[in-house]
Amino acid sequence: MNKSRTWNESVIMDTDDLTTMAYESIIIANEITDFLKCDLGVRSKDYKDENAYLNGILKFVQKIRNDPKAYLDAWNLLEKLDLGDFSKGIEELEEHILKTIETPIEQRGEVD
Repeated sequence: MNKSRTWNESVIMDTDDLTTMAYESIIIANEITDFLKCDLGVRSKDYKDENAYLNGILKFVQKIRNDPKAYLDAWNLLEKLDLGDFSKGIEELEEHILKTIETPIEQRGEVD
């Protein structure tokens, strides 16, 4: 596990701490839009471990699925991305995250 330290010496998680299967969520997000990849990647620091991270990004992705226009509008992407394609990508990402959560961590692959 990457032992990144903050000013108060507490351990924070980083994307380097994710298993291969969990990290695939970030790769899928990148295929949808670079903004989403960054949104998922930066969230890793907010969680103590991979399972908490996966549950957190699942909620975030579900929020986007419920209002994809709001997410695209926030990033000024409504004119640049097809809403249908974006929504389909979000659904596929959500399915992957759910599958990863259901997979025991020891079966998710190595940590880089």
